[in-house]
Amino acid sequence: MEKIKIEDFWERKGRNSRPIPYSEIINFVNNAVNPKYLYDETINTKFVERYYEWIQQSKLNNLIGLDKFSAVDFVHGTSQAFDFWYQKHHNKRLRSLKGDYAYHKVSWKNYFDWAYLEDDELKNGDALIISVPFSDFGSKHPDTESLLDKCDELEIPVFIDAAYYCIARDLELDLNRDCIDTIAFSMSKAFYGVERLRIGIRCRKVNEDDGVVLFNQFGCISKIAAGVGYEICNNFDTDYNQNTFREKQIKICKDLNITPANTVLHGITDRNHPEFGDYDRGTEWRRVCISKLLGDSDYVEI
Repeated sequence: MEKIKIEDFWERKGRNSRPIPYSEIINFVNNAVNPKYLYDETINTKFVERYYEWIQQSKLNNLIGLDKFSAVDFVHGTSQAFDFWYQKHHNKRLRSLKGDYAYHKVSWKNYFDWAYLEDDELKNGDALIISVPFSDFGSKHPDTESLLDKCDELEIPVFIDAAYYCIARDLELDLNRDCIDTIAFSMSKAFYGVERLRIGIRCRKVNEDDGVVLFNQFGCISKIAAGVGYEICNNFDTDYNQNTFREKQIKICKDLNITPANTVLHGITDRNHPEFGDYDRGTEWRRVCISKLLGDSDYVEI
């Protein structure tokens, strides 16, 4: 396949958020996909325990209080965790910020009562989901702490979507809040090819029974995905993407006249940028994915 070059990036641009197509990762994942895991009755437990530990080993970010979220399950990406959280709070009004993961709006619009936070204030009977780092910005949303304060006050349950955590830097989040009931992590943005395997964990304070718990108990999960995730945790540092690509990210963003985001896949600009001003996801920011420029592999999709 043709590789993306910086001079023709303007034509193809970077609207989607994709992992970096890097040959070291691609070769590792290709070799790690192994049918032996189909018959490994311990791989789910080994992966969940290792990933939970691995997440907390970042030297660039700090999650305070994750130890309180000790009910941990394998999920097929954060999306599966979202689905069961929506079900749990189906009788509440679901809330998110504009610019957050579009999956929420698509999932809610025909089946749930919901509203953007920009369109109405938080109220009793709501349930909030928010990405940290924020999907459209690459850092913690400026309103995150005030929203969590309000959710504590009104006893509104909160789901923290930490799918971007292992591509981030300079992030600190205190999870010691009554309102936060769930946080989920994913490998999809950090390791090219893994997004097709759907590897993640859901962490909750209380081990309430649901379909995710049942699937984990019966081993009805993608064991090959768990095996690949386990191998990644044992061979790559939590901050691998930042340590490997940050310097190149800064250079590319300078060439594109955008600001390097704290999530290494992205640059950030605003509506006035001549090339990326139309990347409107409902916020003042314009997120540009530069993964194709960071990578070195002919696996790049165009």
